[in-house]
Order: sequence, then structure tokens, then C-alpha cells
Amino acid sequence: MFRFDFAGLPIELRAAHPGALDDLGPVYAGFATTAAPLLTIEVTRVPGFDRERGPEYPAFARRVLPDGRLRVERFDAEGEIAVGPLPLTAQFRIGPSPNSLEACLRIAASLALPRTRALILHASAVVEGERALVFTGVSGAGKSTISTMLADAYPACTKIADELLVLRARETGDHEPGWQVIVPPYLGPAGVAHGATAPLAGLHVLVQANHDTREPLAPVVALRELLRHVLVYIAEPRTADHVLALAAEVAAAVPCYRLHFRKDPYVGRLLELTPAASAG
Repeated sequence: MFRFDFAGLPIELRAAHPGALDDLGPVYAGFATTAAPLLTIEVTRVPGFDRERGPEYPAFARRVLPDGRLRVERFDAEGEIAVGPLPLTAQFRIGPSPNSLEACLRIAASLALPRTRALILHASAVVEGERALVFTGVSGAGKSTISTMLADAYPACTKIADELLVLRARETGDHEPGWQVIVPPYLGPAGVAHGATAPLAGLHVLVQANHDTREPLAPVVALRELLRHVLVYIAEPRTADHVLALAAEVAAAVPCYRLHFRKDPYVGRLLELTPAASAG
């Protein structure tokens, strides 16, 4: 058993078999917490599942059981999640892959986080000074490409997230809600700044193009785009209500844009990044 902080959500993982949770240790151990869990997950590792990948992959097939719990399954894992007020509980039977274990953690977290005023987003991010710029879009839109390119070209700019981040509501000094970018622990590419946080200054929906333009999005358009990229595996009504309300708050409070960009660092000028000092 161990407890860790997932972008402000205390999670407790339990497993009867020694070593069943070791796959997560190298990354997640650095986020240990003593806070009371708002999500408890019981894990049983099994040799494997003799199944083929279904059309739902990488998501989960799901159905509501007579007792109100959610039954979720895919080729490498299956389980039940009790939804309602916090704290939530879940039980999973999982194959041997570390990715299978983390997928189950994410599906449960995607239900719990919105209940704490936070959303998981498929996105990358860079930070310059006290502002975080977030980039989201469909697979292949260039999320990793643009964040790496900007960090390489602009000395004051740092890449903090590559594929996954959390947007969490925070109270600012004037009592208006602000939004924080938090990079949660997850298995993935090296160099990700797990645990990094910064105030959200702008959200960009990416479109690869042969020109660079940044088009402001009206809140209703930004909301629609944001909902396409929020990580929520389950269309469960109470969770959906939380997600919709939070996404609407983000779209109304944060500058949102559609960013057409070439694979050229010049796009950083549109983002008002500080260029490198000229030699001499």
C-alpha cells in the first residue's frame, strides 16, 4: 500500500501481493503523502487476459451495474468503480503491463479529479516566468513538437509537460477563480517535469499549417474544443456535470486561441516569448 499526491488528489493504492505496485515506484514514490485519500484503488495483478483489443481501446468499455457501480473493461484490465460523493473507491484486476496499471489509475482519477475542481487534459505546456502556455489538439497536431521546439529556441522558456497535465482551479487574491497547470506523475518519456506548477496564462488548440496565426476563440468555441481533449473515460452523468461546469469556467476565464503554426520557432513571437539576446 502507498499513498501519493496526483495533482492535488490524494490517492491510496492497495495490493495484497508483494511487488504488485512496483511498476509505479520510480516515478510515483516521489509524491508520497500522508493526506487522507479521496480515491482508494485496490489492485490484483493477474498473469494476463486472453482477449483481443476491442474498438474501445485505449478507452474502456463500460456499463452500470445494478448496485450503481461502474463496470469497466478492456483487453488488459477490468474492474468496478463506486461513484458518488468523495471519497471514491475502485477495484481492478490488471495484467502484467505497467501501462495497464497506470490506465486503471487514470480512469479512476478522471472521475475523482473533477469532484475536486480539476481536469486531466491531453496537452503539452511550456513556462516562461510566471506563466504557463498550454497546447492541445488531436493526435498528431504537434503538442510535443511545439513545446520542444519553443524550449530549444527560447532560453527563458522551459518545457514542463509533454502529453498529460492537470488544470486545477485556485483562488486568487481578488477571490476570482484562477487556474493552475500541474504536471502529475505518470510513466512516459524522460525529461517531464513531474510536479511542476504554474499559473495558466493561455490555452492553444493546435493546427499545423504553412503559416503562423493566433486566432482568439469565443468562450463557446473554446469550451467545445476543450471538451474534446479532457481525459474522461466514462460518460457518467455526475462526472459529466462536473467536467462541463469546470471546462466552461476555464473557457470563460482563460484566453483561448486556435494556433496555426509551422514547425518554425518564429511562432514563439506570436506567443510573446522572450527571444535570445543578440550576440554583440
